[in-house]
Amino acid sequence: MSHRVAIAGNASVEIARKVTFGPDVFAPEDVTDTDFLHGAGIEDFPRELRYQACFLPNLVTPDWLGALPRLNCNYFIEAFEGLDLRDLSPLRRPYPGPQWDLLTCLSTQSAYHLPIARKFVTALRRRNVLHDKIAPTLEIAVQEAFSNSLLHGNMEIDTTGHLSMEKFNALEQTTRDRLADPHYGNRAIILAARQLETGGVEIFIHDQGRGFTPPQNTDLTAMPGSDSTFGRGLSLIKTLCHDLKFERGGRTIRMRFSGDAVSTAPDMTAPPRPPLVKTSTSSISPGSLTGRPPAPAKPAANPAPETVKIYDSSTNHPAAARNIADESDELHHARILIADDTMISREIVASYLRAEGFTNLVFARDGNDTIDQVRRNQPDLIILDIIMPGMDGYGVCKELRSDPVYAEIPIIAQTALEENEGRTRIFQDGATDLILKPLNKSELLARVRIHLEHRILVKQLRAYRDRTQSELVLAHDMQSMLVPRPDYYRTVGRDYGLSISATFQMSSELGGDIWGLAPLDKDRLAIYLVDFAGHGIGAALNTFRLHSLMWSEDEDLHDPGSYLEALNVQLKRLLPVGQYATMLYGIIDRKKAVFRYACAASTSPIIGKKNGYDFEFLDGSGVPLGVTNDARYETRETPFSDDCFLMLYSDALIETPFNDGNMLDPERLRDVLQNILMRPGGNADLASQVTDYFYDHTPRDLTDDFTLITLQPQTPD
Repeated sequence: MSHRVAIAGNASVEIARKVTFGPDVFAPEDVTDTDFLHGAGIEDFPRELRYQACFLPNLVTPDWLGALPRLNCNYFIEAFEGLDLRDLSPLRRPYPGPQWDLLTCLSTQSAYHLPIARKFVTALRRRNVLHDKIAPTLEIAVQEAFSNSLLHGNMEIDTTGHLSMEKFNALEQTTRDRLADPHYGNRAIILAARQLETGGVEIFIHDQGRGFTPPQNTDLTAMPGSDSTFGRGLSLIKTLCHDLKFERGGRTIRMRFSGDAVSTAPDMTAPPRPPLVKTSTSSISPGSLTGRPPAPAKPAANPAPETVKIYDSSTNHPAAARNIADESDELHHARILIADDTMISREIVASYLRAEGFTNLVFARDGNDTIDQVRRNQPDLIILDIIMPGMDGYGVCKELRSDPVYAEIPIIAQTALEENEGRTRIFQDGATDLILKPLNKSELLARVRIHLEHRILVKQLRAYRDRTQSELVLAHDMQSMLVPRPDYYRTVGRDYGLSISATFQMSSELGGDIWGLAPLDKDRLAIYLVDFAGHGIGAALNTFRLHSLMWSEDEDLHDPGSYLEALNVQLKRLLPVGQYATMLYGIIDRKKAVFRYACAASTSPIIGKKNGYDFEFLDGSGVPLGVTNDARYETRETPFSDDCFLMLYSDALIETPFNDGNMLDPERLRDVLQNILMRPGGNADLASQVTDYFYDHTPRDLTDDFTLITLQPQTPD
């Protein structure tokens, strides 16, 4: 089968290929055709593509750990020299082996420095494997268990006895020595999760150390941590999870969490994943990720019939609206299966139906024949006798309801049974309705008509839903095309000596966010961020309207205030009453080291120093576009020197409630930026790091588009 493998950042291509075609990731017979795709950043990997594995750079950094919740992939492997999984390989096992919803494989050196538990749990929430309510509990348990496997398993560090300052210093030195020693530092540690059929979650942590199994007679909830070589936190883990077990001689910790608080409902709001289509790429190339997304799904073959109005010529007023499709005709063409072991009974039912205009009839003489006829003819309704030789009506109902293909076919059971127990049982086994023998013609026909009308209505609603969904997918893809791809904005940024990073995530509904860049001359680069009010097709269409107006030759692109005024007049003519857009349009002038901008009720842009101490929320006030013709917009100016950064963002960043019920107010946002910029490497891909923080603290489904862009003058090497 074909595989798509992501190569992240500076991950070693040689190691990635060696591991991919070795025994550690795929089963040997499972690797026949593999495409390797490279991305310099997370945004380089389109979300509509599915990746069977992602190789992370050696000594993984926190910014690449953000790929777990954002990349469409379940298997993340650090490409480090010396990776040898031995008894744990292959990671991806053919069915019926474990099918992981998420798996990370890291070196001890990397894992020791990373906030793996938080990112792992965030990724599970984003995949709908884990409910938000249970996330904090699971995160604590994963953190404790992972630390035990890392320190006491792979690094084989002994923490027994009283922890004096002298011993603490010795442990610190031992830790540094073990991390630097390839014997310990290159051991792999695997964290994996899967959703259980019961709705619960199962977590596995595999290490390659010496292993530890608590004595069988030891109560983990009462185990003193000071007496255990491997067990600090085990008592806490035991209280948090439903079940705790040790395998592989103590080198695997398995935790199960009850499904009571875990959501197993499918995500009906997110757009469907496109099929796994093999790309034409056969070698690693940044350009291989710049193509357009796959074409949207075709509409349903039988869409809901359209409605037209018929006009009465004598009155020139609309008569009753008629459906083009003749519903009565569709009803009488429905295929009905009559299942009864007695020929006379079958003919009586058939005569009643034919007299009423139902002519598409199929017959079955017993239970097994009924199953065969259903598979051959796909009936719209079944009239089923309960008492038949061989497989009876109860067995037929059970078998049909166990197959998703036939689970929704209406079944009218007919019986001469007088006992309530038999009647109750047929409903329990899956019958839709029940009619008693001897049959009453009027009652039978009324029930047949009701169930067929319901089935036809459901089919029409599904066709309409499928057609609407295909239109939403098309609008989603078109809106995505209005947003610059990573390879484009990085190239433009380099031309102006800027490092540009961005995140654009559409909400569960269609939204109205777009952003973009416009080179004006060799020194000046324009940037804009737009957010239309509302959601759905209407908001998406408005973004297309605005985009078609933005680059008219008559507009003054060099003066932000004048540009917004001209754009507003045009948009006011196009937008219906009550619809509007917020917008920022600005120009970075590299020669003059200034940022000139105008706002139409946008979020406040942030100018900050890279040192992490000085931040300023700029003025984002102004009249929204499309509200009034005579709106005026002020061109504002602020310094933008080489030690600054500029951050633009949509209102989803500051208006989405966090898991604690609060929002990201300016003071909290200031603290977040300061914490990121103060840590090593904080200036790298700032937008991605802010996004990771946002994802860690917000619910899985966003109700608004999320857009965030950061621009920083590049630091000379």
